[in-house]
Amino acid sequence: MLKFRIVGQELKRLDVTKVVSDTRNYLMAEFNLIDEEWRHAPVITATFDRTDKENCCYSIVLKGKICPVPWEVLTDEGIMEVSLQCGNCSGEKCITTNTVAVRVHSCGKKCGLIPTQASPGLYQQLVERVEKTEEELRSMIPITIEEISEIFSDRINKEE
Repeated sequence: MLKFRIVGQELKRLDVTKVVSDTRNYLMAEFNLIDEEWRHAPVITATFDRTDKENCCYSIVLKGKICPVPWEVLTDEGIMEVSLQCGNCSGEKCITTNTVAVRVHSCGKKCGLIPTQASPGLYQQLVERVEKTEEELRSMIPITIEEISEIFSDRINKEE
């Protein structure tokens, strides 16, 4: 969780969480509102902006003092800027903060969400092992299951 403190119009990051790209619906931001004006504001909005990307700026209304970080600003490595606003910014009173730069680090995912050639999972490894064991057992048995079935069906037919 990203943690911030607001005193007056100064926004300061408190945590050292490493933010990694391509994270979805996971990262949250918490804002410690020190001043009365911030604590009693009816609506507080956090803005998450990627200045290195066109049209990648999202404003999220805080619920209490927490909000999710929009996944759209986490799609690639780079710098995400965070700021807060409260009040009526088109009217009487509007309070804003400075921006805080948050580094978004590259993730280990390459070539899309699913690797083009995945390593065999446990299930696939077990299936391969069972198939190999079955082949080994078949090679050790001098007679096939079909031949055994024929022998038994012949005996049953003779007894009738």
